[in-house]
Amino acid sequence: MVIAGGGPAGLAAAEVLARAGREVLVLEQGHDIGSPIRTSGGSFVDEMDALGIPPHLYHPLSRGRFLSPNNAATFEMTPARLCVLDVRGVFQHLAERAIAAGAHIKLGTAALGPRLDGSAVTGVKTRDLEFGCRVALDATGYRSVLLKQSGLDPGFQRFGVGAEYDLFAPHCDQDEAVLIVGDEVAPSGYAWVFPWGRGRVRVGVGVIHPDSRERPGDYLDRLMATADRWGVDLRGAQPIEHHEGLIPSERFAERFAGDGILGVGDAVGHASSLLGEGIRWAIVAGRMAGEVVAEALARDDVSRRSLAVFEERWRARFGADLRLAHRVNRRIASWSSAKWDRRLELLKLLTPEQFVEALKTNLTGGWLWKFLRAHPSAVARVARLR
Repeated sequence: MVIAGGGPAGLAAAEVLARAGREVLVLEQGHDIGSPIRTSGGSFVDEMDALGIPPHLYHPLSRGRFLSPNNAATFEMTPARLCVLDVRGVFQHLAERAIAAGAHIKLGTAALGPRLDGSAVTGVKTRDLEFGCRVALDATGYRSVLLKQSGLDPGFQRFGVGAEYDLFAPHCDQDEAVLIVGDEVAPSGYAWVFPWGRGRVRVGVGVIHPDSRERPGDYLDRLMATADRWGVDLRGAQPIEHHEGLIPSERFAERFAGDGILGVGDAVGHASSLLGEGIRWAIVAGRMAGEVVAEALARDDVSRRSLAVFEERWRARFGADLRLAHRVNRRIASWSSAKWDRRLELLKLLTPEQFVEALKTNLTGGWLWKFLRAHPSAVARVARLR
């Protein structure tokens, strides 16, 4: 097994396959795992616990504030439900787990393309070497390096584009996550303020291209200059790092399996396009892909038909929620500041638990129907989102 990409999807798959007794090689183009950081790291305490991420690698948050230019919804949570990850630490923890299971990691080695026998993938090419394998896993992110050259281009046209400062901000509230929407802050997207402990805070802006052609960096500097307007105290704050990232903002690809190859994570759009949250989804997808590949190898059948079991399982478990998340995202990306001001009145009706479930992209769960029964006037507005 050769895995192209040492991010959360590739490393999670590597651990599963290595524990199944398979020989696994992870090719990572960077010179260290977890760098550069391309994500804000927002997630959920219970999800991280379920995935086995140690508590010291995430910072819990007990309050969420969702702001538009002239409205606000605040959610207090006891115990804390939201969290922000030590992104580099989480990635390296996943690498340690994969290594402990028996996987091998080769740094500074970019996968440039597949080795093909007809339409079947039989190896992975790098600048200097070729590595033969029974199955190749494309975890190269939105570039989908192996898939495209294997005739499985996911065809993404729409992307979330983000820019972020990681600050030392000694006066910023370390207990709350702040999400800000509106044309003047993040056209077609949103801005965030995510503390992650020890006085560190990630402040960023994301926009959707091509819904908007604005550059998030321009809006990021404006947000920094006007942070006090949003109740964010950045007195004395100074940047430690600057991050930029790109993530598909579409439904997951129709096909992510071929003969001898699977795509996983951002390479096939496994993230939720509702808020552009990807790490949690990548870990889950990587583990699911690893299980399917292990089963296929045990059957000695690495054909598309065998590996497509991954597609079936992913659709069955997450398809409805992720498809709905994409429809909601496309609709709200066009909202003006005035419309956001009005829609926050609907958001205020949610309990803290319902707010968190919505952020998780649990959009078809029972909580939503209970909410609509309790607030019949909201039915029409929710229907318009769908």
